[in-house]
Amino acid sequence: MTARRSFRMSKVPRTTAETKPSGTATPDGSELVGLVCNEVWGGNRAFYGPVELPGLRGVLYSQASDGTRGGDVHYLSVCGSGLISRACLADVTGHGESVAAISQTMHDLLRRSVNRMDERKVLQRLNFRLCARGEGPFVTAAALTYFPPTRRLSISYAGHEPAWYYDAARRFWSPLKIAPRDGLFDIALAVEPKTRYTRCLRRVALGDRLLLLTDGVVEAPNAAGELFGRERLAQVLQANGHQPPQVLIPTMVAALRGHTNRAPLHHDDVSLLMVEFVDNLKSNALWTAVRNRLLPRRRAGDVFKALRPAAP
Repeated sequence: MTARRSFRMSKVPRTTAETKPSGTATPDGSELVGLVCNEVWGGNRAFYGPVELPGLRGVLYSQASDGTRGGDVHYLSVCGSGLISRACLADVTGHGESVAAISQTMHDLLRRSVNRMDERKVLQRLNFRLCARGEGPFVTAAALTYFPPTRRLSISYAGHEPAWYYDAARRFWSPLKIAPRDGLFDIALAVEPKTRYTRCLRRVALGDRLLLLTDGVVEAPNAAGELFGRERLAQVLQANGHQPPQVLIPTMVAALRGHTNRAPLHHDDVSLLMVEFVDNLKSNALWTAVRNRLLPRRRAGDVFKALRPAAP
């Protein structure tokens, strides 16, 4: 099925972190999930499928170690003008009610922050709120903001595994790191309320890709206790770098299962979000913003489409 790409704003009911927007059935019986402008989607449920936001198209794979809900939390959002795309991938220590509560807190804050360009402020506010909750699990997180009109990518980390970036012109994958700074910078959420967060800025090229992941990927052990590690990750990425996300994500999952000799994976929660930078806006930035903000809302446009095939 061909996905629609009309990013129009529409009034929708307030959702909880685990509420799914209404979907339509595809010919194969899978549910096609649509999320409208000025909304947030995600949670800590297991999920596998393609996703699309303004300027981004890719695949999200998030699998809990027990197969249902885990400590990995994923969120995607689009601003009210349909021009600011954001993705957040987090890893919460533990499982159960504490993770669900943190997931809801993330959802509420990200919903209020959909129009913010700076994800550092989002992480800072989230950290302050989690610290105010008192003793509880700490959270690592990676948050990205992408503005398609200028192809400006910004990414920040809170004690999280660094993202990987694919330069299509060079056909090369490399970790997207931020230089460490002395003091309370970029540490995990819910540890210290005075923590500040830095960011990496980059102007992307169409066809480049970005991979967000949780530590369940690099810390996957084999029978001898040897971890999958960043070196093997780099080898898998480089050997298959030319492949689109819908091919590369299953390849990576297969490599993890081959290393651990376990299918499905049970050592930890595993999450992978790979997106490609694409030109999927139907009009220029000014017209898109005016249309989404001012024109009559005749129908809800899809911010992204997500099919749910069987996990690889």
